[in-house]
Amino acid sequence: MKAKLKLVLWIAIALLAIVGMQGLSSNYSLSDMRAVVDAYYWYILPAYTLVIFLRGVLFIPTMPLILLMASSIDPLLMFLLTLVASCSSAYLVCLAIDYMDMQKRLEALPSKSVQRAQRWVRSFGVAAIAGWAFFPLVFTELIVYLARLAGLPRRQIVMAVGLGEGLLISGLIVVVSWFTSVAQ
Repeated sequence: MKAKLKLVLWIAIALLAIVGMQGLSSNYSLSDMRAVVDAYYWYILPAYTLVIFLRGVLFIPTMPLILLMASSIDPLLMFLLTLVASCSSAYLVCLAIDYMDMQKRLEALPSKSVQRAQRWVRSFGVAAIAGWAFFPLVFTELIVYLARLAGLPRRQIVMAVGLGEGLLISGLIVVVSWFTSVAQ
């Protein structure tokens, strides 16, 4: 019963986040959202950091939020907040996997693709995680799950996520700054 309640709660939070982000992006323009960030700056920064931190265990899609923040706050502050929260999220995922004993649950799955992905992570290690974290169209947390289940140490996982996410965040800041300067 406890496991079902956790699952239902997780699904509810994830759906709420997805619907909320979709509603925000379809009902408000970028300039409207930037004005809200400017008006409630000191409230939004901790909330943003918390969402990025929790995205790993909730699988919340955060790219629209990251792009909004990249266009709204100081680039260095945005980089640091996002990188620290992303690395902390990866560590939280590692702890969740260790605490919830996911290895036993994974072994119960007959999926050859999961085993193949784990072998790939074991073979390429940090480079696989960093490359995956840099690619913006997939959840970084998925590779963190696979890497931890494959037995990679937390330190290596967090370091690789920091490398990949750091490059991705830097690239996003540059692209958003360029688009913002062109639009004005």
